[in-house]
Amino acid sequence: MQHTQEITRRSRYRNVLTLLWVSAVMLLLLTWTHVFLLSEESRQREINAAERDLSNLTRLSQEHAVRTFRSADQVIRFVQARYLELGNKLDLTALTRQGVIDAELFNQVGIIDANGIYALANRPITAKLDLSDREHFKVHVNQDTGQLFVSKPVIGRATGKWSIQLTRRINKPDGSFGGVVVLSIDPTYFTEFYGELNLGPGGLTALYGLDGIARARRVGTLTEYGTDASSADLFQKYVKQQASGSYTQRSVVDGVERLYFYRSYPQYNMVALAGVDMGFLMINYHKALQALYVQALLVSLLIVVLAAGLTRYLRMLRQDAEARRTAQMQIQERKEQLDAVFAISPDGFVSFDHNRCIKFVNPAFVQMTGLGKLTLEGMEENDFSAWLSNLCLPTSRFGGLQSLRRKALKQPTDAVEVMELKDASQRVLQVQLRLSQSSTVSQILHVRDITHETEVEALKSDFLATAAHELRTPMASIFGFAEVLLSQDLDADSRKEFLGIIHKQSRLMVDILNELLDLARIEARKGKDFKYSQVCLQELLADLIKAYQCPADRILPALEAPTQAIYLTADPGKLRQAVLNVLSNAYKYSPDGGAVWMRVELLQDGEDAAQRVAIHVGDHGIGMTPEQAQKVFTRFYRADTSGRVPGTGLGMSITREIVEHHRGTITIVSAPGEGTQVSIVLPVDRR
Repeated sequence: MQHTQEITRRSRYRNVLTLLWVSAVMLLLLTWTHVFLLSEESRQREINAAERDLSNLTRLSQEHAVRTFRSADQVIRFVQARYLELGNKLDLTALTRQGVIDAELFNQVGIIDANGIYALANRPITAKLDLSDREHFKVHVNQDTGQLFVSKPVIGRATGKWSIQLTRRINKPDGSFGGVVVLSIDPTYFTEFYGELNLGPGGLTALYGLDGIARARRVGTLTEYGTDASSADLFQKYVKQQASGSYTQRSVVDGVERLYFYRSYPQYNMVALAGVDMGFLMINYHKALQALYVQALLVSLLIVVLAAGLTRYLRMLRQDAEARRTAQMQIQERKEQLDAVFAISPDGFVSFDHNRCIKFVNPAFVQMTGLGKLTLEGMEENDFSAWLSNLCLPTSRFGGLQSLRRKALKQPTDAVEVMELKDASQRVLQVQLRLSQSSTVSQILHVRDITHETEVEALKSDFLATAAHELRTPMASIFGFAEVLLSQDLDADSRKEFLGIIHKQSRLMVDILNELLDLARIEARKGKDFKYSQVCLQELLADLIKAYQCPADRILPALEAPTQAIYLTADPGKLRQAVLNVLSNAYKYSPDGGAVWMRVELLQDGEDAAQRVAIHVGDHGIGMTPEQAQKVFTRFYRADTSGRVPGTGLGMSITREIVEHHRGTITIVSAPGEGTQVSIVLPVDRR
């Protein structure tokens, strides 16, 4: 109930804090959303105003260029008509003096004859000029478009200055090509006009042909002629879609991002373009935006400070309430903690009240003693001592609580007993009594299951005894024959025989010690000293058989294996040792001869199962009974106890450890007098 109330209180507190901070976050979102909308609105206003200004500027540029081209075209048409009347008698210089040709506006007006020779001009011609290679001449040779042609800016051969050539075709009375009327305009006429239009240091005003070549271009104070911008979207996309409009783009000429407005006038194949540098355009916008951000940050900071202050106040209120509740619940929590410890502990606990009657028994004690449904609560300590003693073997009974209490009063660490239950589990329990000064608990009985520890100690003792016995046998021979050699004067043959026996027994001791060390190292390192690599099984077994020294008058084992290479992830040295132990046993336990064979078999447990391989080693030797086969992997066990078969009895134990560290298994099939087959099964690498 208290836990539920605590959860409710915490949930209510979290809900209040959540509501508080959600409100703060919503206010922050509203603030910054408003800032974003205001900034976008301000930015759009700047862009819209700039678009209006650029639209007016391009209209002004367009009108200026159109008026200029019309004036030039009127002069060209007049000269064209007069030339058709007078031919080479036409005096363009006189027309200039008369004011018909405006010399200040137009650099030069002339006639290019049908052969491309600059025949007439309003300015002196110092040399024969061949203009047949000029675009403004060649465009009229083959056809009469009927339109005024405006050329790209070129260096005039007559004037030696930059000029834009405006030309019309002269048709003879029979319609054939009679030459070209050419009028030169200084492009600075346009750039000086553009200079009066203030678009900032990066502002651009330009007159482009639809071919993408600038007739006149001014960026800030820099003037350019003939700039190629044909790859810009203006000529690839925008002009083709509509005659006028705006767009934002980074210039393909100078890399500056600008807001552009353009107007085209197809009658002259021209485009008037004006652009303002976005950085220059947005200066005022960014200043206003910075001020807006400062205001928004101050408002946001105020919101966060208020939310943090309210959170701190609420936390202080909660801490005060928690402190009061904590003071009331400490005893209850301590009790619940102790109950939980006793409930999950693997050790058994029995507590007694001040009258030394059982007050509490934990589940572990019930499981250890097989208490079942019997309840011990309320049982007096003497009855409990008798009941617990009856559960034990007669040779290892419980001595009683009074005896333990006397020991605890003298020395608390001495109040310990060990008893063994007589049930099928044969548990060995260690019992210790702890006295208490509490008014509610007088003593606690601590019961620990030490069955596994006892078994481990017994196994250690058996192993040491067996190892000592195995070492004592060769040691006795070594000691005895060494004593004979030291005490008696023997002939050379006898001494050689005795020394051979001593060497043989010493070799046996060395083998026992080496194999004990191998086994201890494998168990201690848990396979960490294994060096795994990819191994071809057929190659490893073939090398092993080739290097194996089989007994005299015996032949090497035949190897039967699949032709397809089988690869394993293994420690080659350790795997070789395991197979060699099995192969050596096959020869040792078939002393009367008979073939020893080795066969490799691929195993498949299922369509999706990991593939495995089995190494079978068989002989036709003495064989083993099922009981003997079960003990083969026991240390120092040998099926032949006559002593005629040499060995330490550790080889198969080492083999099993090696195979298991390779994630494999080893099995034995044997029958007395029929021989033995040992199978090592290992996982195969998928390729």
